[in-house]
Amino acid sequence: MALHDPRKIIDTLRNHLTHPDTNVAFLFGAGTSTAVRVPFLNDASEPCERALIPTVAELTATCALEIDKLDPQGETPVFGSALAAITAEVKPAHREANIEDILSGVQRKIEAIGENDLLCGLDRQKFALLSDTIRRTIAAQVNPDPTDFPKRLPHADFVRWASHMSRPHAVELFTTNYDILFETALEAERALSFDGFVGCNTPFFCHETLTRPEAAPGSNWIRLWKVHGSINWQLVTVDGRKRVVRTTPQAEGEMIMPSHHKYDESRKQPYTALLDRLRKVMERDDTILFVCGYSFSDDHINAILFDALEARQRPHIIALQYNDPEDSNILCERAKRLRNLIVLGPTEAIIRGEKAQWAAPDDSQLALIGNAFERLEKGSVEADWRGRLQLGDFAKFARFAASLVGQVS
Repeated sequence: MALHDPRKIIDTLRNHLTHPDTNVAFLFGAGTSTAVRVPFLNDASEPCERALIPTVAELTATCALEIDKLDPQGETPVFGSALAAITAEVKPAHREANIEDILSGVQRKIEAIGENDLLCGLDRQKFALLSDTIRRTIAAQVNPDPTDFPKRLPHADFVRWASHMSRPHAVELFTTNYDILFETALEAERALSFDGFVGCNTPFFCHETLTRPEAAPGSNWIRLWKVHGSINWQLVTVDGRKRVVRTTPQAEGEMIMPSHHKYDESRKQPYTALLDRLRKVMERDDTILFVCGYSFSDDHINAILFDALEARQRPHIIALQYNDPEDSNILCERAKRLRNLIVLGPTEAIIRGEKAQWAAPDDSQLALIGNAFERLEKGSVEADWRGRLQLGDFAKFARFAASLVGQVS
């Protein structure tokens, strides 16, 4: 049976992350936030760990509980029934609907419903309440008290790597997360960073900084692009004109989904500009995009990534996965067809279209790659040994990156 050599792939990752001329970019999803673990006591008063930021599935369940509270006890659950109907309507073919899908569906109905109409049993005012409840619940869940933060965020390890690498091209970080963990780490490490907002009093989003190189800072500034918006964005009106500004975290952050507020250019423009920036990055022949914590569930982002790989052979995507992707997964299906899409899971990988398990390195090799890989002894003979790549865990990947510049704390 064919096996992939972990030493070779880890050496390749090291080269990409340390060579100054490599044009690297990153796409980080919800897994980079759930990788932050904090201690707590369970019901039996035993010490345990939990994620600081809930997973998308947990967030979806929490929003459903808050929506249920909108229905008075003893009365017909109109909000609960509407949620069930919308969830069934927006469910993608390849996975369960999550709260982002549901919120997009709610917003589409708000745009379509007339003043005296009913959709899914709700009028326009009740849809507005439903949308507000979802947005506020999300904002509260992804904005934990800073006193709950661990002493050091794994994001800080990643920032240490990024801020210690001198490159002709700026390191660009795209994230679908609403929280401000990357911003917290960037400031804690005193790293130069830019997110598309300009101004000294109330910084506002300026799309020219994404499209005109002369309008953006130099290559030593880390670029942070929050594709779905953030809890510290707010829509305001200044001199009769609407704009998205960056402020302190709000109870209702400007979370911008693909179908949100298409009638409102001031809200649509950040999302469109940020996706266009991702598209331009992927149009470079020498781009290597590292993906971590992202489940490939955003069709708009997926289209940009896969179209770029189809159009050119030189751009590459290295997808670090926390779990091994199933054969039916879109990522697995594309990786078997696109040789410039590399999928690295914990126990198996797809490299140059070939899916295989990791080989177990010998002791001398393990000493060289031990912070990225562990050997699992599944049997009593060498042929039964296998290994586990740990880099799909963002905390492990960030620590691996920091070790490349000697900055592990």
